[in-house]
Amino acid sequence: MYFSIPHCRDVTEEDGSVYTVYEMHLNGAVHCAVRYSQLHKLNEQIQKSRFDTTEVYDFPPKKLFSLGPTEKEDRRIGLELYVMSLGQHGEISRSNLFMDFLIQAQKEFNKLNEEEGVGLQVSTVDGKTIEVEINGADYSPEVLKQVAGALGIEEKYQPLFGLFLMQGRESPRIIRRLQDMECPFLTLKPLDETYFVELRRCYWNVMKFDPVLMGNSVTLRLLYLECIRAMEDRWIQPDSGTLKKLKQLKTAGLREQFVRVARTDPMYGFVELGSGTIDYPEDNSQHVTVYGGPESLKLVYINGTVTSLPVTRIRCWKLFPEKNDVIALEYLVMKDELRWVNISTTSQTVILVSMTLQAILDEMVMLRSGQEPELTKVRSNSGYLPISNKDRKRMEDAKPKAPAFSVLQNTDNELFMEGITDDDL
Repeated sequence: MYFSIPHCRDVTEEDGSVYTVYEMHLNGAVHCAVRYSQLHKLNEQIQKSRFDTTEVYDFPPKKLFSLGPTEKEDRRIGLELYVMSLGQHGEISRSNLFMDFLIQAQKEFNKLNEEEGVGLQVSTVDGKTIEVEINGADYSPEVLKQVAGALGIEEKYQPLFGLFLMQGRESPRIIRRLQDMECPFLTLKPLDETYFVELRRCYWNVMKFDPVLMGNSVTLRLLYLECIRAMEDRWIQPDSGTLKKLKQLKTAGLREQFVRVARTDPMYGFVELGSGTIDYPEDNSQHVTVYGGPESLKLVYINGTVTSLPVTRIRCWKLFPEKNDVIALEYLVMKDELRWVNISTTSQTVILVSMTLQAILDEMVMLRSGQEPELTKVRSNSGYLPISNKDRKRMEDAKPKAPAFSVLQNTDNELFMEGITDDDL
């Protein structure tokens, strides 16, 4: 999870008293605004817990006197570093203590009456919407169950779907997957009408999980609709012969056969993350569209060239505080040669690329350990690990150097080099 506290502001109560709130962003979007005392209480609970907090930033101390502008800014920076380190902590970031804090903070920020029932509209990939009656405080797994039930998705298939925040009805684009500690209704509340929630498949290993969905008429239909949408968005572009066959199958209503043919496209299973410039394979900047998919990123250059970056060849990736529109990947170009691949794009796309890489890795680790997706289990999307001094020095000494910004988030890949032989390099 990527946290930041970019702003703080003073709030005046009816009795004239003034206090400061800190605006906390989660994965690039406003999540809540909290007081120093709320974070102080969270820190006290963490310190009393079983967690190893040696790599958690020191919590900014209390002050005896009112803070001036400089002191307030120093405190904001200190609190930002603190919550960032919590998001990087493997155990704390997925603990019930931290999740409950985030859920409650979002509810309080939106002044929600928890007993209040609300209607939430959720779209399917064909643009149709259904409305489910929920409690406004229901978080993502609870809402997903409601939506899946309304669509007739059996419980055993529900872990293969997720709720995604989207923008743009005419040409929808993925902003991010809603996290387990988010309340979808509250996430949408401060956003304009161009944003909406959409149900989509949430897995990356299409070879393993597509056949599962194809065995049920309801889930097959949803998978079929995603294939149609991918073609409309030109994420997959079949050749003329394949396109003719797909049109015939669509006309005949043969959904399973349609999906099987669509799956032969080399871009099948990949979703567009965003566009920007990249310094790979050449050092000069080149325009590229980034896609995330089965065990890799794909780069589609403006001249039509497609390059694949297997995630097992990405040793780590970094985000930067002073330059939030850059993500740097430490990539294994050939045997014994690592280089930094820098993608410059929007801050929103940077976060989506980072979250996608982590989601792909999470799934790979899960499958290699013999586990299966679970609906209600709160899984970590963080993976952001604190950098040891030894590792930091090694990265700083690496050639060519990454951009000269301090590291905001650094994610190490535990599957780096897995399955790669000398013949692959």
